Formats: sequence, C-alpha cells, structure tokens
Amino acid sequence: MASPYAGKPITQWTDVTRALIDAHPLKLNVIHDAALTSWSRLWSTRVGDATLGFPFAEVDPPATVVGYFFEKLFAKELAALYPKMWRGGKGSEKDLHCLSDDALSVEMKASGQLGYKIYGNRSYGQQVENAEAAKKDKSGYYITINFHGQTLTMLRFGWIDADDWQAQKSATGQMAGLADDVYRHKLVTIPGPYILNGPVQLVEGVGPKASGELMAAGLTSIGQLVTAKIVPARYAKLHAAARERYKGLY
Repeated sequence: MASPYAGKPITQWTDVTRALIDAHPLKLNVIHDAALTSWSRLWSTRVGDATLGFPFAEVDPPATVVGYFFEKLFAKELAALYPKMWRGGKGSEKDLHCLSDDALSVEMKASGQLGYKIYGNRSYGQQVENAEAAKKDKSGYYITINFHGQTLTMLRFGWIDADDWQAQKSATGQMAGLADDVYRHKLVTIPGPYILNGPVQLVEGVGPKASGELMAAGLTSIGQLVTAKIVPARYAKLHAAARERYKGLY
C-alpha cells in the first residue's frame, strides 16, 4: 500500500500521524484500558490444572512468551468489547483484524528489553522480493508495547512503514529497529499513570551509577522518584526535570 507519508518532509509527519489516528476507530483511551486489563489478566493466569497447576509468573516466562500471550489477550478483550469490529488475526492477517475494513487492521509489537525501543525480526528490515509470499503487509497501523518484567512501561499507537524497519548491519544480526524520527513523529505515546510504574532507569539521564544510588535510597520506580520529597543532593536537578517531564501523571 502507498505510504501516507510519501513525498512529505519529516516536519509534516506528526500532522500525518495525528490525522491517521483521528481517522481510526480504535481510540487511545480504549487501547489504554484494554491493555491494562489484559496485562493484569495475563499475570493472574494459572497454567495447568488444580493438581499440578502454577501461576504464569512462577515460570519467569521469556519476554517473547509474555508478549505473545499479552497480544492474544488484548485481541480477545477488544473482540469482547466490540464483536462486530475486532477479532484476533488468523493466518496472514494482522494481530488485530478489523472486520469492517482490513486497511484499519493493526499489528502489535512488544519488547521486554529495558528501554522504550521496539524491535522486529530481521526480515522486517529487508525488502520482500515476492510480496504475495510475505506473511503480512508490514506497513500500516501499529500498537507498540514496552514492558520490563511484570511492569508495563509504555504503550504507543501510530503507523510504521515497511521501509522504516532497519535491519542490523551484521549478517548474523536477527533484529530490525526503527530510527528516532519514527518514534518521534509516527508513534504517539498513550499517557497514563501506568508509565510511573516503570523502573527508575528509564528516566532520561539516569545511568548505571545514578540508578544504583537512587535505588539504594529506595527510589526504584519513576513514580517513587517524581513523588519523593527528598532525593540525594546530587540528583536534585534530575529530580526536578523528571517531575516536569511526568507532570500530569502523578
């Protein structure tokens, strides 16, 4: 499909993204609420029966497993809320299939790495020679999910084109990433207090040394840092900047 950003300078990308989101039936507050419900449901899941069952969290599942089951639960939640509009994707369909218009279907990408980046398979950064053989059209609407351990740290909604994905330069690299301009102009952060649950390492300017000292002072999350009355003196400016950055969430 033709990119809605084709021929437009980067300075206009934010406006294009806003228009795309405004035209989409899935609204940010619905994504937010469905995601939080699904995330809670995931971590309250038990595996197995009453005799030998155990909590999902007990097995310390890999991030890929967490992301997979979260996406399935999210799709189920949307299907329950809007049965005539959404269902989980099947076969070559995108993760969230729109029953009224396939062009509005949504792909989901989750990352459990510490940070706010999102990664795709290496194939996302390579040109598909036979488009009909591709499993999915890699251009279109996306919901991206960042988490760390059992903490949901960021949700975003927007549009990613297939050629936005950049494969690792190493021939053995298995991932593809996105340029900063894509995060900045083509994906919109879905706000909410959940962001404050993220580890303090996610605050801009907090490196390994700072995170160690802040955690030693009992400030392990973003929320604990921004609501703290007292912080180590050397981090007063960082504290003030974080309070301004997350203003409105606490």
